[in-house]
Amino acid sequence: MRLRLVALFAALAVGCATTPSTPPPPPPPPPLSPEAAAVFARAEAPGPGGALVVNLDAFEDLGLAGKGPTMDQLAGMASTVMAQLSVGEGSEARLFARGSVAGALLRQWAKWPGVRRIAFIVPTDRALRQGPEVLPNEVVGALAVDEGSPENPELLAGVASILRAVAQELGREGAEVRMALRGQDLCVEGSELGTPVCIRPKRGLLLFGTPTALTAFEALPPPTAPAATPGEAPLLVGLRVDLGAKGRGRLAFTGRDAVRLSLNVQGAAPKDIGMLDAIVKKSITDYDTHQAEVRQRVAAGLAEVQKAVAADATAPASLKQATSALTAERVVDEKGYWTQTRQSLQVSSTQDSFSLAFTVPEGSVKELADQLSGGGTPVAMMGILSAIAIPNFIKFQGRAKQSEVRANLKAAFTSQRVYFQEKDRWGRSFEEIGFSPEKGRLYTYCMGKQCLPCDKQGCQVAPPPHPCQGLTSVGQGAKDGFSVCAYANMDSDDTWDVWVIDQDGEPEQLSNDLE
Repeated sequence: MRLRLVALFAALAVGCATTPSTPPPPPPPPPLSPEAAAVFARAEAPGPGGALVVNLDAFEDLGLAGKGPTMDQLAGMASTVMAQLSVGEGSEARLFARGSVAGALLRQWAKWPGVRRIAFIVPTDRALRQGPEVLPNEVVGALAVDEGSPENPELLAGVASILRAVAQELGREGAEVRMALRGQDLCVEGSELGTPVCIRPKRGLLLFGTPTALTAFEALPPPTAPAATPGEAPLLVGLRVDLGAKGRGRLAFTGRDAVRLSLNVQGAAPKDIGMLDAIVKKSITDYDTHQAEVRQRVAAGLAEVQKAVAADATAPASLKQATSALTAERVVDEKGYWTQTRQSLQVSSTQDSFSLAFTVPEGSVKELADQLSGGGTPVAMMGILSAIAIPNFIKFQGRAKQSEVRANLKAAFTSQRVYFQEKDRWGRSFEEIGFSPEKGRLYTYCMGKQCLPCDKQGCQVAPPPHPCQGLTSVGQGAKDGFSVCAYANMDSDDTWDVWVIDQDGEPEQLSNDLE
């Protein structure tokens, strides 16, 4: 787009003295390497699992983002988020602190002109069948890069150097995180990570993931993606999810000048389709009602202003002319972009499918591109998003940790019930009932006078009297019951996260460390 504008201005500058020649169109980006093309074809092709794809080539053509600034902003966002997560004690906080330093270093040092596309791919539906804990060994990240870019080897070497520096520092503190070369893979491994995370370089492509995920991904058969339609607008951002029997969906932003958003959901339950259809149509109705009221109020205000300016003998004639020519529509939607977008909106549904699509006009896209190219706006947006997202992410992270205590307390309950059926009494110790939670636990578990202390690095064991003191018991018979208690400090403050389960079989939270 920018090259076309430059060529146009140059032709205008020549004037009528010469016959302007038609400027050649900007050269298309070089094709992806065969390896990268296959990976991104798989990401976009229908099939189990899901994928997120970002096409930086298409964004740059629209002027919405340059490859270098986009990666720079992503590195800056990662640095900001990890810095906010670095509070507290323990190895996790130290890891986030050094991660924020690594992000800042990449932002200041790295050159990113060779990055073409980004994808995160979950190639199977195992997470649906076996739970989200299998995701680390499923998800694969991919960066398509220019094959001949000299910055890519330098970038990979620089990233490896930064990771080694972080790993060495953590290693000196006993976290045992280290760099390792596994064949062609450069991996970060150690007890802090649980599963190694590796970079696997290919021709024009960098893959990221665990060794298991990378090997399984490359062993998949080639995708059967449909051939692209000639003249079809390129994909900017695509997200697809296949939930098996629960349905499949695809969200896509496409465009070469204007930008079109389309959402398609198929195979979902009729009640879910009906609910989605009702929510969207109500939102559209509410929007139309609101806009009608806005236009009505603005029209009334405009009439009052026009009357006052016309009666003002001191008002310049040019002002009076401009005031009389102004319309309420121009006040509300000066260039008609919102009206055009609303008119392009299409919604349809059947018993098991739903689709929505609308188009953002070319002029609106160009204005956004001009604003973004001026700088500052993306940084401000990242700051606002970070302020909203980071506290919620911290809470989410804490709630994810609480899943450990729920699962282990239910396991203790099951062990006690099995023991009671065999012995006709409750077990008095964890060893007696065969309850042995996995290593790496964040919580300390207590029953009767016995406690199994937490053993995750950086976890805290409370001095006596501990938070479970007086909350555990083992009765003689079924009516007396039993209770098992667990506690942990989630964020190194003065509050403890305390949970209890008894013969009723449902974990109860007595104290929440996240509030």
